[in-house]
Amino acid sequence: MSTATMTPEVETQGANLARETVCIAVSFGLLGNSRKVANSAVEVDADKNLIKVSKTLLESKELDAIRKADGELRRYLYDLCLPFDIGIYLLPVKLIPMVDTKLREYGDTRAKLVETFISAYASLCQTASENLRSLYNPRDYPSESIVKSKFSFQWRYISFGTPEALKAISEGMFEQEREKAAQRMEEASSEITAVMRSTMAELVSHLKDRLTPGADGKPKILRDTAVTNLTDFLKTFDMRNVTNDEALAQAVASCKRILADVPDMDVLRNVASYRTKVQADMAQVSAELDKLVAEKPSRKFRLGEDD
Repeated sequence: MSTATMTPEVETQGANLARETVCIAVSFGLLGNSRKVANSAVEVDADKNLIKVSKTLLESKELDAIRKADGELRRYLYDLCLPFDIGIYLLPVKLIPMVDTKLREYGDTRAKLVETFISAYASLCQTASENLRSLYNPRDYPSESIVKSKFSFQWRYISFGTPEALKAISEGMFEQEREKAAQRMEEASSEITAVMRSTMAELVSHLKDRLTPGADGKPKILRDTAVTNLTDFLKTFDMRNVTNDEALAQAVASCKRILADVPDMDVLRNVASYRTKVQADMAQVSAELDKLVAEKPSRKFRLGEDD
C-alpha cells in the first residue's frame, strides 16, 4: 500500500508521539444495498411527506459475510490502535509489521468473500425480483463487473506533520500549520494517556468485581473474558505506551505479577484462596488506577462482553 510522508515538526510530548506512531487510513468499499421507495407506493393513514421508506435490494448471506468481516477488522484496529481522527488510526511504530500482515491477509480473505458474493449475484437478483414484485427495478441491479468494482479495500500510512511546500508559499501559513500540528499531537498524546488509563482501570475493576463474592456470599460467575481482556491489554501495552506513561506502566507490571501466580482459569474459578488473593491484589491496583483517571476520555477500546 502507498505511504505518504510528511516530516514531523512538533515539540515535547507531541514530538515523541510523532516519532513513535504513524497514522493509518483504512477504507472499505461496499455495494449499497438499499434504495428509497416513492411515497406513492405506500398506503398509510398519515401525511406522506413525513414518511421515508426504503427497500432492501438483496437478501444475501454472502454480502452479510463481507460486512461482518469488515466490522471485525475495524474492531481489531480500534482495539489495537490509539485514538485520533475519524477514519484514521494512530498506530504505534512497533506494531506496524503485525498490523500490516493482518491487513494483507484480510485483503486476500475479503477478495474471496467478494468472489463468493459475485458468484451468487445472478441468483440473488432473480430472488429479489420475485420478492420485491412491483417494487423491483432492473436498473437497481447493474452488471457483475460494475458490482465487483464497488468493492475495495485499501490502506495507507501517513506521518503526521506540516507539508514543506507551504513554506515556499507563505512562511506565516507554514508556521500557523506547524503550530496546529503541534497542538493536535499534544491533544492526541493527552487523549491516548487518558484512554489507556481508563481502559485498564475498567478491566481491573471488572475482574476485581467478578472475584468479589455476591451479596449472598457466593462466588460470582467468572468468564474467561474477565481475564483475557486484561491479559490482551497487558501483552501489547509496552508497544502501545507511546506516551511513556510510567505510572500506568507500574500498574501493568503489578497486574502481570499478580496473574503470573495463577496457574489457570479453573484454579481461579474454583480455588477460594486464589480468588481471595487475586481479588485483594487487584483491589490495590484498582485503587491506584482510580487516582490516575481524572475523567473518562471521549473514546475507549472496545472490550468483550461479560456478564
